Amino acid sequence: MLSKFEIALKECSETEGWLRLLFNTNAIDEEIYKKHRNLCGRIRRMLIASCKTLKESIK
Repeated sequence: MLSKFEIALKECSETEGWLRLLFNTNAIDEEIYKKHRNLCGRIRRMLIASCKTLKESIK
């Protein structure tokens, strides 16, 4: 399960990179960029917390 969460965390980081690229190339406007960047940030923080919890429970 931990590996699944770690993969999801990498995917979230990749998504943030794509959002940045879309914004920098004017493919999306600032409002959409900020909305989705914030959502990715929330998901990233949840995934990080979940990974930490899983790692502690494995010990």
